[in-house]
Amino acid sequence: MSERGIDRFASAARSYLEAGFPILWIVTHEEQRLLKLLRRMASTWDIRVWTYADEVESGGSKLLESLRAALESDKPVLQVFLDAHVLIKEPRVVRGLRDFVARSDVVGRHVVIVSPLLELPMELEKDVAVLDLPLPDEADLGLVLRDEVRRKGVQSCDDAALVRAAGGMTLSESRRAFRLALSAGDPGDAVQRVTVEKRGAMRRSAALELVESDIALGDVGGLEILKRWLQTRVRAFGRSARSFGLPEPRGLMVCGVQGCGKSLVAKATAAVFGLPLVRMDFAAVFASRSPELTLRQAVRMAEAVAPVVLWVDEIEKGLGAGGLESGGTRVFGDFLIWMQEKSAPVFVAATANEVEHLPPELVRRGRFDDVFFVDLPSAKERAEILSIHLSRRGRDPNAHALEALSNEWENFSGAELEQLVIAALYRAFAAKRDITSEDLRVSGAELVPLATMYEEKVQGLRTWAATRARKASADMRTLALFEN
Repeated sequence: MSERGIDRFASAARSYLEAGFPILWIVTHEEQRLLKLLRRMASTWDIRVWTYADEVESGGSKLLESLRAALESDKPVLQVFLDAHVLIKEPRVVRGLRDFVARSDVVGRHVVIVSPLLELPMELEKDVAVLDLPLPDEADLGLVLRDEVRRKGVQSCDDAALVRAAGGMTLSESRRAFRLALSAGDPGDAVQRVTVEKRGAMRRSAALELVESDIALGDVGGLEILKRWLQTRVRAFGRSARSFGLPEPRGLMVCGVQGCGKSLVAKATAAVFGLPLVRMDFAAVFASRSPELTLRQAVRMAEAVAPVVLWVDEIEKGLGAGGLESGGTRVFGDFLIWMQEKSAPVFVAATANEVEHLPPELVRRGRFDDVFFVDLPSAKERAEILSIHLSRRGRDPNAHALEALSNEWENFSGAELEQLVIAALYRAFAAKRDITSEDLRVSGAELVPLATMYEEKVQGLRTWAATRARKASADMRTLALFEN
């Protein structure tokens, strides 16, 4: 068991019980795993379990009877309610729990509510301690895997790789994933099968997406300062960095003009660090039944998968002024606290377009290691970006005078340069020949860049970044756009 995980949870639960909290609310989907833990940590207590089925069979009286019996017991009792969230807001249940609280002044009589949801009635807020059951660690997952290997009679498999792939799943999810993986005909497909199952689990429960990306740092044109910054932190996740006195890197924010490579940077960050990439979808967080709970599940899963890069794309849409006006204040506060206090190696790579909507407390140092501003590419960077996209499509960049051509596309973003190359390829394909420099020139002349349509917005981004962010590029701009 991990010292940072389940042992810390057990210690906190014991502390709350010893302090006399009458009710513990434990948020988890893993009922049976929690019950086993409670029986271990409170082996001398009488642990009684109620389910909604008991209530139905009794005609609606079993829950209140269980509360009275717990109070009248002559020995310590943990009365566990597994489905209480179904009834928790009914007046009779609230009244019964408040009566229990009023009479449970002697330590040793406690209610434990187990639920995947946290829907706490206002009347009980002052008397309930809330805990999240941590997800299984590698030791727990290893035990499950070995049990399935024995059951299946598999001679050999890559245990370590399978356990790492299952990180962030519950015990039941990992068990099913291991069974599917061990049934695969090719052992080489086993890890991939577990990864597929985990991707589905993330989407279902935590507004997370496990992203597979083949973007390397060399696939990002320009941005030399930002690239060097990332490369200096590659070794900072190891024990040698802790011995040297360095904390683990916390994250970075990349803001700037749309289409200039911010998302590519997030993907390349995972590649350069050699870590998995997980994307958090704040739209899914706010669309869920309980945004605060969904956020907690997301960060718990990210910590269970750690070390990991957590990509928060267009963070201003979830945590900017608009999100706060839509009722996201508590989610915003919870996320800020987690960023400040997280101890697991979760590197947050956030991107933002509309930086004017970002609250100042989000971008201050301590939550992110640094904030970078990505501007429109310079002439040299434009030629480099064109070269990358031509090479990806099997064309020789040296066949074109890219630096001369790029002088004509001063206002183009990286994404627009990519679309220029694609349009030129369409033009050449229609003519039944290979691409020429003239195809590139004509395609560029037909494209109106976003920076031309939104001059004031681009200038506003630059003004904001002048005193709040570092430039991501080492190249000086040959011309300051929109400057008189």
